Amino acid sequence: MELRSIIFAFFIVFLPQLSLAAINHGVLVLAPIITASSGLPPEAVGIIGGLSGLGAVWCFAANSTILPCLGPIKTLAFGCLLASFALMCFALELGWIGFVAALLVGFGYAVSAPAGSMILASNTPKKLWGTLFSLRMAGVPAGGAFAGIVAAAIVGTYDWRLSLLVLLLPCISGLVFLRLARNKIQLPANVGSFSFLSVFNPRLFLTPFLVLARVPSLTTITFVSIGFAAVQGSLFTFFTTYLTDSLGFSLAVAGMLYATLQFSSFAGRIVMGVVADLIGSPRVLIMILGFFSPLGLFVLTTLEVNDPQWLLLLKCAFVGSMIASWNGLFLAEVTRVSASTDVGESTAASTFFTFISYMLAPPIFGIVSYNLGYQSAFILVGGLAALSAAAMLGSIVKTNWK
Repeated sequence: MELRSIIFAFFIVFLPQLSLAAINHGVLVLAPIITASSGLPPEAVGIIGGLSGLGAVWCFAANSTILPCLGPIKTLAFGCLLASFALMCFALELGWIGFVAALLVGFGYAVSAPAGSMILASNTPKKLWGTLFSLRMAGVPAGGAFAGIVAAAIVGTYDWRLSLLVLLLPCISGLVFLRLARNKIQLPANVGSFSFLSVFNPRLFLTPFLVLARVPSLTTITFVSIGFAAVQGSLFTFFTTYLTDSLGFSLAVAGMLYATLQFSSFAGRIVMGVVADLIGSPRVLIMILGFFSPLGLFVLTTLEVNDPQWLLLLKCAFVGSMIASWNGLFLAEVTRVSASTDVGESTAASTFFTFISYMLAPPIFGIVSYNLGYQSAFILVGGLAALSAAAMLGSIVKTNWK
């Protein structure tokens, strides 16, 4: 494969990934202001976050009616346009319509996973999948960081609606690049025609189960991702609350440490991807990260207000790199085990269960931490990560034995 086509394929995937992540995170960052301006109660913030996750799950279920019909390029463009439209709905302050907009943001955000995997699988060499898939997933924390910085800077000085417009800029750039570069890569032929009403068929939610039944090799990596998503979702949701309420950190320091967590996740994804390609197996690194996740959670419990700043930053960087660096490796492994079938369909099916775990784990973590304390909650999700690692270890041993 030519280097030029590999570069085009990567940026065709990366720019929408970053753009959609910026919109998704931007809505969550601005949710308190959006709900207040729309006349919604404060608890609507949680509803917006939940509906965004539900929209993503819906998209993964409906993938079989979208991606094969539109193709990966048009699917990515569709996601960018849908999320942009939803963002404009928030700016209009239409009350409960904001809930529909949150659902659409999640739906638009989720198209990037299956469509992006299909493009990379068709246009990049397998030996680089670990690096390229991880670089692509580094766009998620990068987009989140962009959203946080932009939202905080603009809201503090100008009208909050201006920040929504600025969040559209990466999306517009991504759409322009998709238009210019669509003929530079290999694309599968479209199958059938897209019907808008088809995405509302409730039977679509059975599709991920049917795909896993048809592609048994997906079962292990999907189970592993469920455990990893539970840990990451719980950590990101409760990190600042744990630091401020349980350990006594100020919100400013907690925010700085949360940024460190995100940055180490960004860097960790890239490093893990490169290492995976060097050793020729993302599965081994996924297993190692699973066994080290409980250690990361233990390090989290050693944070103290009186620790020197450098030590706090070092500890949080370790936690972030151990708990939130698996995502690109996961998608690379899903692509590897499903290379003989429909990569987009397999990615959507596996990520369907991953997102459900990401949605359900934080509320369960919250219930456990409220009733039994944070230590018990950490043990619960850490145990899930270790169980996931054990499942991957068993799969590796079984494969090598054969």
